[in-house]
Amino acid sequence: MRAFYPSDRGDTRGSLTRSRPVPLFRTITWILIVCCASFLSFYLGIWTGLQAASNSGGGEKKMSNLSNLSEAELNKKVDALVKQKLKVQLEELCKKLPSAPPLDAPGNSPKIKKGESSLFTKSISHFARGLARVSKDDLMQTFDFGVPPNANSEGLDALILYNKKEALPSDANVARAVRYEDPTKPLAFLSATTATENCDTMNVVLMDNPGNTRQCFALIGGQYESYYVQRWMRRPDNFGKLDPKMPLKLTSRAWTAAGKQEFFPPKQSQVNSHQEKLRTYLNELDNIKSRLKQVIEKMNAMTVVVLTCNHGQSELLINFACSARARGLDLKNVLVFPTDQETKELAEGMGLATFYEEKLMETVPKRGAGIYGDHIFVSVMFAKVLCVQLVNELGHDLLFQDVDVVWYKDPLEYFHDKSLPEFDMYFQDDGSRQERYAPYSANTGFYYVRSNDRTRHLFRHLIYSSDLISAWSSHQQVLIQLLAENNSVMGLSVKIFPKQMEEFPGGAQFHRQKKVMKKIMSGDSKAYIFHMSWTQNKDNKLKFFEQMGEWYVNKQCIGKETHEITDKDVTENKNGVLVEHCCSVEPQITCHYRDKPSKIPCKDSPTIDTNGRPFW
Repeated sequence: MRAFYPSDRGDTRGSLTRSRPVPLFRTITWILIVCCASFLSFYLGIWTGLQAASNSGGGEKKMSNLSNLSEAELNKKVDALVKQKLKVQLEELCKKLPSAPPLDAPGNSPKIKKGESSLFTKSISHFARGLARVSKDDLMQTFDFGVPPNANSEGLDALILYNKKEALPSDANVARAVRYEDPTKPLAFLSATTATENCDTMNVVLMDNPGNTRQCFALIGGQYESYYVQRWMRRPDNFGKLDPKMPLKLTSRAWTAAGKQEFFPPKQSQVNSHQEKLRTYLNELDNIKSRLKQVIEKMNAMTVVVLTCNHGQSELLINFACSARARGLDLKNVLVFPTDQETKELAEGMGLATFYEEKLMETVPKRGAGIYGDHIFVSVMFAKVLCVQLVNELGHDLLFQDVDVVWYKDPLEYFHDKSLPEFDMYFQDDGSRQERYAPYSANTGFYYVRSNDRTRHLFRHLIYSSDLISAWSSHQQVLIQLLAENNSVMGLSVKIFPKQMEEFPGGAQFHRQKKVMKKIMSGDSKAYIFHMSWTQNKDNKLKFFEQMGEWYVNKQCIGKETHEITDKDVTENKNGVLVEHCCSVEPQITCHYRDKPSKIPCKDSPTIDTNGRPFW
């Protein structure tokens, strides 16, 4: 291979040179050089003459006084004489030179020929030929990018950069404005339709400034196209927060300005554990798919509602079933993937269809997670990946939900509505805007999936990457990054229902939107479901459901196994032998915290949040 040397490039500026008027500063520079040389010669001449006169011994009378001076005094007098001479000549020179106009004066800009732009010059014309402003709301309503819109965007604009002249709007006057040919006029403001009418393709970059840093964007034209964004930050080499004194370095997009690193490779022990699970999964896959297919065929369901649960969370599963039955909702589409035999019996005792694969689920602990993100929580996350991937692989559309969900109406009615915009996947908005959840903030405890080649590839990708779930302690974080990757690479279309819409509320609304929750408490909401997310543990979920009036489980069924509740065989009654024992006809309302949403005023209860304000 031929080595590349700087000399190979030649003068790369030659192709970009243009004839221009000689800049004024060059003329002044040469004049000053000539003057300085003259004054230096003048100074040396005087100094040489004086030295000669002082050494002659019998010099002329007019130099006799100077010869009596010391060398230091003589030099001082010569310097003063030179400075005086220089000052006089510079004043005369400045009077003859024309004064330079200020930088912002109209006449200071180079003359632009008709049809040319002072902003989009030839040097950037290979990737930038025009720029337009478009209302952010108008753009995101015209093109549904699927991401959750941020609130309070009224009056904010987006920018559209045109790569080719042919992409500019058709109207000649609009095109000139977009080209910024008249710098006295503001940047063109257009509708999203007009701005994009001649765009054959459009690359969309979503921008924000997490950490409120002094952020810059570099747009480099004439390069091999990239659909990824490199992130550079001033930081230490291995760990630490943003440091303005350090040089810019290539940085993970999840290395926050505060120094927290959200994305990192899994440890070898996590990789080994994951590979062992994958080995079992792949060895048993054909048999599993054959058995699962038979179960789903018996359900005769157009769409499968998928849940998974261990015994530690079983009372939440029972509450889901009891609350739905209290509202007369049909659960024939529901398929539970229990992680242990005890939960399988409880689910069947509630009249729910189940699919249990012991070999795959044997590593999942039976007890409930202590807190969000602990090792039990992470273990259950693999079960969430597995059950969705298997149903999706068999070609069925599905609705996945956590067990801490209650239904007000059958949510499948919403997803089966023909007027619903067509996307591959739909997610509840989590509400969190942490960098690790960008760009979707998808809540992975309630989402709908259409089975097609794109979604099947996504979930195969996810199950093969599940060692990251152990490393990052988050199923949500891993899935969101794969959503972004497959959106870019495969064209996977993803829709996040904005948290402002009423249909699918959850923890964000529970803790932060009092008006939304009061509508739910009064029965005036359009909500289909409520998802008790954003909670520390199961105990909080139960308490919050109790005071919301959404708890339907009798005490004798909480934390119990089937044989502790009844002696009957759970297969005796397909409608559920445990329903009469575990389900309350009316909700069991109990106050716990006055600063959280409640069906009735809980004014005498304590607060759970620091400085929490009463809900009622």
